[in-house]
Amino acid sequence: MSEGEHESAGLASGLMTTAHEIGAALGVAVLSAIAAAGTASDFAGGYTDAFAVTAAIAGVMAALAAIALPAVRPAPGARVGVH
Repeated sequence: MSEGEHESAGLASGLMTTAHEIGAALGVAVLSAIAAAGTASDFAGGYTDAFAVTAAIAGVMAALAAIALPAVRPAPGARVGVH
């Protein structure tokens, strides 16, 4: 948001919020589908699978962030935009 032009701040904020909400809805739908795929006799097994998928995705994202994000500190007194 701090990188964008002042005139388009509302548009950028709306797009960011929309992407967040769509991602949350898709995440819940996919993980619910994985959890529901468990058999009736082993209902907890579906939740175990869903949590395992969630942990794997979190691990991949953490590794990607560690590789892709720069380890550069801003200069003292520099203005840094934070989400």
